[in-house]
This record gives sequence, structure tokens and C-alpha cells, in this order.
Amino acid sequence: MTAGDDGRLRAETSEELGRAVIALIREEPFFGHLLSGINRKVSSDATRLGISFRNGRPTLSIDPDYFINELTVPGQRSAAIKQVTLSTLLNHRGRFKPDMDPQVFALASDLVVNQMMGERWPLPPGSATTESFTFPLEPDMTLEWYYDTLFEHRDEIPDEMMRDPAGEDAPASSDDQEEAIGEHELAKAVRDARDRSGEDFSLVPTEIQALVESMVDDLQPTVDWRRVIRLFAASSRRTRISNTLRRPSKRYGTYPGIKVKRLHRLAVIIDTSGSVKDAAFSEFFTEVHAIWRQGSQVTIVEADNQVRTSWDYLGSRPEKASGRGGTNFDPALQWLTDAVPRYDAAVYFTDGKAAAPKIRPPCAVLWVLPPDGDDRVLEGRRTVRLVS
Repeated sequence: MTAGDDGRLRAETSEELGRAVIALIREEPFFGHLLSGINRKVSSDATRLGISFRNGRPTLSIDPDYFINELTVPGQRSAAIKQVTLSTLLNHRGRFKPDMDPQVFALASDLVVNQMMGERWPLPPGSATTESFTFPLEPDMTLEWYYDTLFEHRDEIPDEMMRDPAGEDAPASSDDQEEAIGEHELAKAVRDARDRSGEDFSLVPTEIQALVESMVDDLQPTVDWRRVIRLFAASSRRTRISNTLRRPSKRYGTYPGIKVKRLHRLAVIIDTSGSVKDAAFSEFFTEVHAIWRQGSQVTIVEADNQVRTSWDYLGSRPEKASGRGGTNFDPALQWLTDAVPRYDAAVYFTDGKAAAPKIRPPCAVLWVLPPDGDDRVLEGRRTVRLVS
């Protein structure tokens, strides 16, 4: 396949994926809204279809060749993305153990998911049901029960039914903190999908309804937000190498040696609108101070519906915030875009009570909200919530 053919196939996949999601929104709103609220990655490196956590965000990975050339019957593409969504909600990915056979596990996962698919969509080719085997399988059993039974009859399963687990191309992050952030973001997407689907949520299988309600009930920030903010700040550091006559080269023992200097310019934007409570400022400035002590050059930008003032943080906070009007994110983001020299990263502290930002600055932004903040307008952006 030429680069041009690959590009066209990717473009067609993105277009057809959009149609499949829209079809789900019309017929099964909860699943459609959930899929519309997570990232998508079209890549020939993907293993068919799978949802995993990438950079702290739930991401649907799609192999374009599989999606376009194997899912050819109308409705199969909607069915396929619904399948991986069900598997994610049931946490099949988290129930895989290192000593398990990944192909048998994927087959067991299919059996559980496909019994919950309903009759609205034709199943993709190769989808397993309890009637697909020469040996008997009971309906409505657990994933582990199906795995044990299939493994016992491993030699009786046709080779064409075996495949790699969906999403195996993107295994769980080895960083527990990153994994926790991803699970938190998924729970937020689930909550939003439930709310958007309204009365149609009652049409979702009762087992999934119970799982969704459990995820929403548990949607209290369990992420160590202090560590997230500091890791975010540290990850955007730069280094500069210069010569120095004060020390010899470690490699050659001659002068001049080299000196590594760490650089970091961080903009901290403070939402000073009237809706942000004074108590939240104090807790947030505690973290600003910790970042500053790590060696970052921190610039504070005070903004509500416009940038009110900016100043270098030198270890103390102002007694009173300027502004206290309405909220508009874009003026501060534009200030960040126009800044010379550029900042390495930015942290935007806000309660989220404003229109969605339209400007994307040339550096990474971490949005930090107080416990009662509203993150709905920040969908798709990296957020963390302060908790005691």
C-alpha cells in the first residue's frame, strides 16, 4: 500500500467511524454519546479495535484495514465499536492475568459481550456466541467461567476463531498515576453519556446500568492531584548545556567541563472571576509555591473575562485577587500565545464556569478545578480536581 492509499484509507475510516457513532447516538444514545466523548486514534498499528488509556485519556484505537475492508455489512461498524465499549465498561481489560492465554481470554470476552449486544446490529464476522462451539456452553455466565471452560476445550476450538485481544496493541500504562487519571476520565465520560442519553438510558442492559451508576457514584477524585500538578510541571522542563571552567570534563578530565542547567518557564493562570471562592486560592497557591521551590520560573496571570495583571512569583501570594467579574478563558490563552519568549507549560486554575475555550496555545495546559468545579466545557482537555 502506498502512502497515498494509506492516507485515503485513514480518511475513509475517520469518516465511517463518525457515521457509526452517529448511528449509535440515534439508536442507542448512551453508547453513542460515550464514544463521541473519548479520543480516537486511526492507525495501522492498532489490533483491530480497542479502548485503552493513552496519556491519561481513554482512546479508541482503530485499524483502518479491519474497519473498512472486513466490516462491510451495514451496521457492523456500529456493532464493533459497541462491542469494545461494553468490554471496557465490564473492565475485561483489567481482569486479564499474565498467566492467561490471551486468545482464549479474548474469546471468553466476546462470549460475555455478544450476549448483551441485542438484535439491533449485525455482529461483525468471527463474533463468538454460545452456539459457535461443538461443546456445550451455558448462557449468562461470568468471563472467568467462560475462560476456564474454553481453556479446558482449547484443542476443540477452530484456529480461525482465535485472535489477539482487542486493545492489546495499547496495554495498560505502567504508571499507576496515569492509569488512575485515565480511569477517572473514563468515569467522567460515562457520567456525561448517561446524562445526555436522558430517558433512553433505561434501554441500556440492566447490568451495564448498574455498572454506570457505580462508576458515577464513585466519581470522587481519587487522583493524587498534588503529584499530578508537580509531575506535569516537571515533565515540561528543558535543559541547556554550557561550558564551565569551574569543573573538568568527567569524560576527559580536561577543561572546560560542561554544566547542565535546567530551565522551566511556567505560566500559572488564576481565574479571578467572582464565582471562584477565596478558600480555593489558598490551597492552590500552596502547590504553586512547591513548583516554584523546585526551580521553575513561575509567572502568575490573573484573569477573569480579561487579563488583569501578570507578575513573577517570588514566594508570596497577593492578599487580594484582581478582577472578580465574569469568566472568559480565551483572553488568558491569547496572552499565553503572544508571550515572548514562549512558556514551556501552563496551569489554568478555574471553576470551569464559562464557555468552552476556543484558543489553543503553543504549550501544554493542565486545567485545575476546585472540588465543586464544573469540567463539562473542558471535555477533551487534561483536567485534575483539587481534593482535601
